[in-house]
Amino acid sequence: MTAGVPNIEALGADVEHSAERNLRLNTHSLILANVLAGVLGLIFWAAAARLFPAREVGVASALITSAVMLSTLSILSIDTMYERFLPLAGTRTGKLLEHGFLLVVATSALAGIALVVFGPRDPLFGSGWSMASFPILVMVLAVFTLLDKTAAGLGVARWSAAKNAFHAAAKLAVLVALAWTDVAVSIVFAWGAIAAAAAVFLWVALIRRIRSHPRFLVTPTLPPRRELWSYFRSSFGITAVWVIGPLAVPLIVITQVGAEANAYFAIAWAMISALYLTVHLVVSPFVAEVAAHPDRVASLSRRLVRTLAVVAGVGGIGLVVVGPLMLDVVGAEYRANSVGLLYLAGVFVPLSVVGAIYEGLARVRRRLTLALAVRCVSTLVIVCGSLIGARVVGVVGVGWAYLAAEAVSALVLIGPVVLWLRRSPQGSRFDKVLAIDSGGGQDE
Repeated sequence: MTAGVPNIEALGADVEHSAERNLRLNTHSLILANVLAGVLGLIFWAAAARLFPAREVGVASALITSAVMLSTLSILSIDTMYERFLPLAGTRTGKLLEHGFLLVVATSALAGIALVVFGPRDPLFGSGWSMASFPILVMVLAVFTLLDKTAAGLGVARWSAAKNAFHAAAKLAVLVALAWTDVAVSIVFAWGAIAAAAAVFLWVALIRRIRSHPRFLVTPTLPPRRELWSYFRSSFGITAVWVIGPLAVPLIVITQVGAEANAYFAIAWAMISALYLTVHLVVSPFVAEVAAHPDRVASLSRRLVRTLAVVAGVGGIGLVVVGPLMLDVVGAEYRANSVGLLYLAGVFVPLSVVGAIYEGLARVRRRLTLALAVRCVSTLVIVCGSLIGARVVGVVGVGWAYLAAEAVSALVLIGPVVLWLRRSPQGSRFDKVLAIDSGGGQDE
């Protein structure tokens, strides 16, 4: 090697090693944390079912689910902007976080107030105090959720994994401590209060990171504002449409079948949503890592596919084999009313991997039009199918609606996914050097 000239192959190998190592660390942390959160989440709802009347569990589940979905919508897709562009924000990172979080806090408070004013008050709120505190719950959960992809964009998704694991364990302890109250508000309080505490700790840690890590002390390399707005519009459309299904389904169940049926739905859905969440959270560190290391898109994409295939396969089997046993622990009536939902989820959650892979690749390439169109169709199928199915066969009808939606999505997107994976370039030698010079090769 000529003196003074860097060994390009060695530098490229360092970049690939750093990118894959950080993706592996963040991904595995998220998977382990969500497995723990899923197990503890099921125990949380099982304990609630044992300690509280079924009607109170059903109301609490509807309140929490509504707050989670409203908070997700209130994020305005800022989280997807963060996961994709914070690796390029440099010295502007702090201001972007400050402005984004303030906007989300204001929007989520308004969303919570809107549901209290215009939503189904009688089935959801048992007192004036619960109505007054609901907007605060939405605001807390919005910040809690926004921190997940913020941490991914800052290269430390593993920190959000720790936050989620802490929330899963601590809220269970608070629930048991409040069992004597025998009201739905206590279940909701256990969920929200711990989320607020966990969010504060992670926010402080992330602010310290952006003030000290070299990646956020350099000149920003963000794309033009026009491209950012285009990406934002598509991302927000996808998020807004996606929220409609999970927001509407518990309300459909509680109004069409009753609060007790929603309790049966909530226990089964706690396991299903944990797997769903794991599938989609695994995509976040992939998008962030490709943004920081654009020349490694091929190797990182292959790792994403392998990881999602294992997660969905093992998780689907777990829902079918272990899920019914967990329902037995909660109570025979829970298994009788919702075991069919678990069996269907063992099929439709693995099918959702196709859509998750496509969306991850689409975010990397900034081409989200087809993802938005497919999401619109699948949401329509979920809502209409749940309305019909819940009335005919109870909570299992929701499973048939999700199965139809994920099957349509997979059928449409499998071709583009295969095509993009085959065409994923491995960056040139010159691109590798550029990635290193821009900070992409720094260890985490």
